[in-house]
Amino acid sequence: MGREIWLKQAGLFLIYLFIQVLFFRNLTFFEGNVMVFPYIAFLILLPFGAMNMSILIVGFCMGFVIDIFYDSIGIHTASCVFLAFTRTQIMKWTAPTGGYELSEVPTINQMGFGAFLVFVIPQIVLHHITLFMIEAGSMAFMPKAILRGVLSTLATLVIVLAIQYLFYGNVGRRRI
Repeated sequence: MGREIWLKQAGLFLIYLFIQVLFFRNLTFFEGNVMVFPYIAFLILLPFGAMNMSILIVGFCMGFVIDIFYDSIGIHTASCVFLAFTRTQIMKWTAPTGGYELSEVPTINQMGFGAFLVFVIPQIVLHHITLFMIEAGSMAFMPKAILRGVLSTLATLVIVLAIQYLFYGNVGRRRI
């Protein structure tokens, strides 16, 4: 990847962290059962051609910074690294016949709405379920952890779709 792409990604990294920490840190719904984590959109929307080790390192760094601000002990780091680890496999499962263009980022415009949802939803679910199951720490709390994971997945999906519509322009008109 070129230097300008690295600078753009570094800027987006900081923006996603800034937004998560300042706006969404204390935002919960339904008595703390629904939390929104738009910072994972950065990991999900990395270019298809990003190298696996780079994604793992970025996932670790992002989760570590979020853990510092959330005063949690590694749960965001573990969840982000797990998301980064599974992203490549999900890309393989959801790839069209010709594969993805490696320089492209996953967008609704580039993939189509249905394919984008099939690509994004499993990643959000895996992150959130991992996060809340680690946080629960006991089998007695797993049903509530899974419920929180599913509800938070829906809330985060709405934010990821809003990001697509607001910042990736021409959504709905698939490129040929």
